[in-house]
Amino acid sequence: MFATPSTRHARILVGLIGIFGSGAPALGQSDAGHGIAGFWSMSFGPTPPRRAPTPTEAALIAEFPEGAVILADAGVAEFPPGDYGGLDVKASLREAATGYDPGAQTTVALTCKPPGLIYSMQGPFPLEIFEGRDMIVIKLEYFDLVRIVFMNATAHPEDWPHSQTGHSIGHWEGDTLVVDTASLESGTLFNNGVAYTDNVHLIERFRLADPDTLVITQQFTDPDAFSGTGARVLSFNRGNDHVYPYDCDPTYGLMLESREGPAND
Repeated sequence: MFATPSTRHARILVGLIGIFGSGAPALGQSDAGHGIAGFWSMSFGPTPPRRAPTPTEAALIAEFPEGAVILADAGVAEFPPGDYGGLDVKASLREAATGYDPGAQTTVALTCKPPGLIYSMQGPFPLEIFEGRDMIVIKLEYFDLVRIVFMNATAHPEDWPHSQTGHSIGHWEGDTLVVDTASLESGTLFNNGVAYTDNVHLIERFRLADPDTLVITQQFTDPDAFSGTGARVLSFNRGNDHVYPYDCDPTYGLMLESREGPAND
């Protein structure tokens, strides 16, 4: 679900294949805190289970509940239609996915609708983290999503409205940031037609493997969409930059149609 590369997005896409190198924390970031603040771009090499985990990844994987299904679609990898990575997706959702039309993503109505947060966090664009005492802000370039993690809260409000970013509370366990997110509205689970419901519950862990490598794990449950727990392992490289406006243009889908030219008789 990769929409509308603007001039900035074209530069990012080039950067994603190797231009972004490691370096000092992004301009404007403080050296204080736990070190996760800064600009991060996704590392597109394989992650577990497509390779053996690094020590940091192994330690975070050990936090997954027993029986969690670690999905092999992190980064640019995508499951083909009908493949759910071993996750036991409900029959009703599998049936609905059979009618999924990827071309619908380029319509004016849907081109600028963000995919689900769980999917967006492992999308192709960078993110920027701002670390404070009472909150941490995670700013995604992908669809301009901004997450606020409340570090001074221990429970989710019952009346919090469902949204693309939900309600997140966080705490530190040593050098690991643990983020618990609820009140997410239904959104993309796999880019092959399967979505999670607004009953999904997401837990993430953020830990530095070294000063320039950030490992993030996801574990999520949704009894209305699938059985058990799904999980992913993501890896990010530090860069010296900031995220830019995504500036999604809803007419992008129309431009794609115009490039196809007249239909052949």
